[in-house]
Amino acid sequence: MQTIDADMAVATRDPLTARMEEAALNATVVREQMLYDGWLMRWANAKARRARSINPIAAPLIDIEEKLAFCRAHYQRVGRPLIFRINSACADAGLDARLAQRGYARIDETLVMAVELPASRPSTAPVLRYETGTPEQFAEVTGALRDYGAEHVREHRQRLSDIAVPSARVLARDADGRIVGAGLAVMDGGLVGVFDVVVVPEARRRGYGRALVEHLLAQGVTHGARHAYLQVESGNEAARKLYGAMGFAERYRYWYRAPQAPQE
Repeated sequence: MQTIDADMAVATRDPLTARMEEAALNATVVREQMLYDGWLMRWANAKARRARSINPIAAPLIDIEEKLAFCRAHYQRVGRPLIFRINSACADAGLDARLAQRGYARIDETLVMAVELPASRPSTAPVLRYETGTPEQFAEVTGALRDYGAEHVREHRQRLSDIAVPSARVLARDADGRIVGAGLAVMDGGLVGVFDVVVVPEARRRGYGRALVEHLLAQGVTHGARHAYLQVESGNEAARKLYGAMGFAERYRYWYRAPQAPQE
């Protein structure tokens, strides 16, 4: 497994890392997207920046000034801020430096952590009751816990409905039948991605987050996954510690670049 230094802009690409990045994009597919010279342009009205940013997925053929002019005009036309999502194993190795030279600020670094999955994982987490929610239920529960507005809940529901690969939208209940958390597993070939893990505030620090993740990993193993990945903000020490205790280690990082920090 490759090691990524915190200040390293580009790391050597390897097949598993490239496949994880591909799977993560598949897990957050949106209708508002197009390809332009190796850039996957997205402009959904979403909370998640990865659903409304430019993701470089192939080496460029067109001059960067021409591409930037095209993208600025497009994002202005659709009423979205221009944001790039760059990762440490980027297919366009020099893009991050070129954007920095043009005044694009680096913001919001996220770690992608991964683990090789055994055939079975013994659990020491609290016992919860799990059920599969509809896209509507899952979006409502996670949206309420994250204080999303109605428009963003609708967009999240649409993204959940449009995922082309197998997924498990899991709602967790405690012994009294109350929903205490939710999480999403997205299976893509030999990978399972863990997304949208959230626990109600009054039920935190009881091991429910770990229990949820273990259940989602088990869903992946059932579908033939051999590796799991998840995303965590670099400053979220509690989550990094939890996932580290579960065997996850940093695989690569991504961050955003924008002409100026966009207003949320």
